[in-house]
Amino acid sequence: MTTTTTGRQRDRVRSLLAEADGPIDAQAVSAALGVHVTTARFHLNNLVDEGSAETVPLAPEGVGRPRVGYRIVVAPPIDELLLMLIAKMGSTPEVREHLAAEAGREWAARHGVAEADPQEMLVPDPVVIVETILTRLGFRITDVMSAFGRHEINLCGCPLQHIGDELPEVARGVVRGIVEQALAAGYQRLGGAYSVTVRPDGREGDCELHLSLERAKASSH
Repeated sequence: MTTTTTGRQRDRVRSLLAEADGPIDAQAVSAALGVHVTTARFHLNNLVDEGSAETVPLAPEGVGRPRVGYRIVVAPPIDELLLMLIAKMGSTPEVREHLAAEAGREWAARHGVAEADPQEMLVPDPVVIVETILTRLGFRITDVMSAFGRHEINLCGCPLQHIGDELPEVARGVVRGIVEQALAAGYQRLGGAYSVTVRPDGREGDCELHLSLERAKASSH
C-alpha cells in the first residue's frame, strides 16, 4: 500500500468518525469503507496516536469483553479564544481601533515595501504601494477607482475576515495602520500626504472593507 493510498484511507476513516453520531468500533469502520478490519484498526490507532481520535469502551455484543470504540476529538475553538483576547485590547471600540492601527503599522513595517531612495525624483503611485503591501499580507483587492487625487479601493479582509465579523473596529484599525505605514515607508513625501479611511463595504458580497485615500488639505498659515 502506497503512502498516498494510506493517507486517503486514513482521511476516509477520519471523516467517518467525524460524521458518526457516537463512538464506532473497527468492525463498523471495516464494513462502512470496505476494508479489512485489521486495516481499519491500523488507521484508527494511528488517528489516536496523532490526537485526532480517542478510544472509549463499548458494551459487548453478546457474551464477551467490552469492545473498543473510537470517536473524533473535537478541536478547541481557538478562533473564539483569539477573539476574546483581542477584545481585551481596549475597553472601547475606539481604543481597540487605535491599538489595532499601531499593530497594523508594525505588521507592515515587518513585511512592507522597501523604502524609496530619497534622491528619487518621481513620487510612486500610492495605489501601487497600497496594493503591494495588502496583497503581500494576504488581502485581495477587488476594485480600484481613482479621480482627482482620491482613490477608492475595495478589498476582502481575507486574513481578518473572522475578526472583522465580530470586531470590525479591529479590522479597520489594522488596515489603516498597514496603509499609513506603507505610504510613509514608500516615499517620505507620501507620509501624511493622504488621509486614510477604512469603513465597511456597503455592497453585497464576500468583501467587507472599503479603503479611501484622499490627499490631505494643505494647512494655511
